[in-house]
Amino acid sequence: MRLNRTDRPYSRYAQRALDYARRVAKTNNLSSIDASHLLLGILREESSVGCGVLHGLGLTLESAEAHWLAIDAADTALRERAANAQVNTSSDLLSMSPALTEALSLAADESRWLGHAYVGTEHVLLGICRVGEAQLLRLLQRSAVDPDQVRRDIRRLLRAGVTEISIEQMRRLARLSELSRRVLNAAEQITEQTHHKQVGIMHLLLVLAREQRSVCSRILEASGFNDRALEADLYKPRSTTGGGLETLLDRAVAYADSVGSHYTGTEHLLLALSRDSRGARLLRKYGATPDEIERRVREHLSA
Repeated sequence: MRLNRTDRPYSRYAQRALDYARRVAKTNNLSSIDASHLLLGILREESSVGCGVLHGLGLTLESAEAHWLAIDAADTALRERAANAQVNTSSDLLSMSPALTEALSLAADESRWLGHAYVGTEHVLLGICRVGEAQLLRLLQRSAVDPDQVRRDIRRLLRAGVTEISIEQMRRLARLSELSRRVLNAAEQITEQTHHKQVGIMHLLLVLAREQRSVCSRILEASGFNDRALEADLYKPRSTTGGGLETLLDRAVAYADSVGSHYTGTEHLLLALSRDSRGARLLRKYGATPDEIERRVREHLSA
């Protein structure tokens, strides 16, 4: 369940952290979710950028939970509010505190300013530390963690190119076939050549059309795909990229799983691309029909 509306998706780590924050509030019979609950959620996602930063400052989930419980037990207002919250917490609909609402809005702003296409735990931490909700600050103070240091450490990692999505993509690579790895590596090379900030669908589509060892090049060619026109557009100054690959890669892995494949091949990448609304628009723009691409891929997979 998404707890905040934004123009960009949450990374899986940030979404799970938000879901856990909701469970913390519900389990403790609280009427709303605040930034301290979300901090606990981030600490629960051990592979996330946000958790890595907090661990580097000596904060663990166990210690943070102990400090949070001590703060909660000492807060008479929270106990009184909890006593009146039984009706509200009987459902999954919990409100966010005003500070947390503002923090998630700031997280989306941070993502936008950094040129990222998603909101990760790194952006969320930047947001909640900027807002400085009272209970969160008390938790950090008890943990001897300086919010300013949290922000500095996150920005240092971002300058070094470490992001939530890059971590998730590295994990996905273990599921990719050798040819799929080569295709993504080639797409990254084109990204550098075109001076784009991230690998996009257009980069991937061009490589799939040119990689002769993959069945995808034959399927695209037979479907009338014009790779030369795509290449010309991609190398134009200030060209677009067709959008990031995170959702598309997730779907490719899911398609591979659905047919019982132990790896994600280039054909699964093309199938995901043909069923992605952005990918479908690009296929049509350059002369191919998404439905025909999908049909040909599925015929290959079932052969």
